[in-house]
Amino acid sequence: MKLCRSQRRAAVLLICVTGGLIWGCSGRKQVPFGLKDAGGDSSEPATGVEEEAPELPVGESFGPDQVEVRVAESTLVLKAGYALAALQLNLDGIEPDDAFVVSADPQQVRLTAAYPRGLDVSSRAIDSFLVPQTCVEPTASIRQLSSSLVAARVEHRCETGKRTNLWLITIEAQPRVRERITVLPQNEVSNADIAIELAVEDRDADGYEDVVANLRIGQTDVPLAWLDRPGGFARDVSEPEARLKELADGAWESFSSNPKSANTRAIAVLDSFVALCRESGAARVGLSGTQGLQCQQSPATARAASVAISASIRRGNFVRALELQRWWQNPALQPSPEERNLVQAAWRKAKANAVASWRTIDSEGGRASLYFRDADTLVIDGRAPRQVQLSSGIKTQLSEAELVPAIRDPTNRFAVRDVRATCAGFEAEVGPIRGRQSHRVPIERRSSKAPCGTPIDRPASVFEWAVLGWAPQGLVGASGDLLRVVPLNQFAKPAGRPIDLGTTSPLPAPIRGARITTDGTRYVIPH
Repeated sequence: MKLCRSQRRAAVLLICVTGGLIWGCSGRKQVPFGLKDAGGDSSEPATGVEEEAPELPVGESFGPDQVEVRVAESTLVLKAGYALAALQLNLDGIEPDDAFVVSADPQQVRLTAAYPRGLDVSSRAIDSFLVPQTCVEPTASIRQLSSSLVAARVEHRCETGKRTNLWLITIEAQPRVRERITVLPQNEVSNADIAIELAVEDRDADGYEDVVANLRIGQTDVPLAWLDRPGGFARDVSEPEARLKELADGAWESFSSNPKSANTRAIAVLDSFVALCRESGAARVGLSGTQGLQCQQSPATARAASVAISASIRRGNFVRALELQRWWQNPALQPSPEERNLVQAAWRKAKANAVASWRTIDSEGGRASLYFRDADTLVIDGRAPRQVQLSSGIKTQLSEAELVPAIRDPTNRFAVRDVRATCAGFEAEVGPIRGRQSHRVPIERRSSKAPCGTPIDRPASVFEWAVLGWAPQGLVGASGDLLRVVPLNQFAKPAGRPIDLGTTSPLPAPIRGARITTDGTRYVIPH
């Protein structure tokens, strides 16, 4: 594999690609795009004029329905789908230039090498991946990353956000895919924005180009590296744990003096673990078609969880603390005795006028609605509807006729169908019981300081916002320990600004709800 001839002199200046994914080629150290490398080789005499590296080629992106791609003086006619992007360069050492072509149809995206042979073009399939039915409108870009690598990026607009696939391809007569990185849309557990910045450098000083993918998860940078070996790329398995340990240790050491900053670092570790690691069950970054990196044990995340739990207890957010403490049930996140002691000490010092606890009542294979029939009877509306007597644990099967919409207004005309996370914030989807129409009711507006990176419209997790019930004043919602009333009029439309309820605030009553008793003194969150 050949090194960039200009690596010792200057960084390559590239145009940044929009959409959160940036490509680049650098020498043995990384240089921010748009800045020249001021660190030249001191062993060479100064010439007075800095030699700039030639700009590496950027491919052409196409609009919809492009079925012909120009390759040198010939034309490649696609037999299936349409072209998204193409990059012309010499692959086999024979003039004229060849091309990489990215094409798609509704079910699949393909990567092809095209070779002009006289007036004809021969093609060779390199790789492909399937596209979920909920993902549409593919776009692509392709560029040369270094003297030996090309990077191609494909994005789809999906139901819950943007889906990105990134190919790293070798430049040779028979190109190979070194790696395919996938970033999935947001889900109920992981909702941070994820961006990737690629760089090429000789990371282990062996004379060969390695690739570094700097992932930005929310506001946290986590590097992943692939080292060039004779048998192919080998990922440096010390990451992401090394970076997570750096953040977790900083959170642990600063917790006593600056608990707010420590909590921010700890949550960043948890968010990164969830997004990256297969063991979280909600990973969004995958390699070669798999979902999540195999992180195995993560002592760093277990330590970060202890800091985040303790910080929540100190603030009196006990439901949030219990939610975070459930991470310790994950086999990959086993806390040390020291970390358990920190949390236990926080619980001993906690002061509250209410009680919150986790209790396993039953299990359900899919999504289910919960509501109280009375203070001691919980109805589980799932695959097999049933009610559970909380005091005794006795379960009784229910027929469909015995079920009612989970959350209804006092007049029995409207019901809450879902809670959605969107670019506007968190919204309840409300509609008439006997009808298909619906409209959105804002529960919490997105802060103007946190703009929406990509369009989203996904179900909100119950720990973000859950609608507990419907009182005469409007919807009653909860986000952890925070209770909020969303005023509605007789047509289930907003009738004022949401009102947060303090621990001494009078509760709205009576409440008809899926997850709260009529008097509002008890509510339940499924997990």
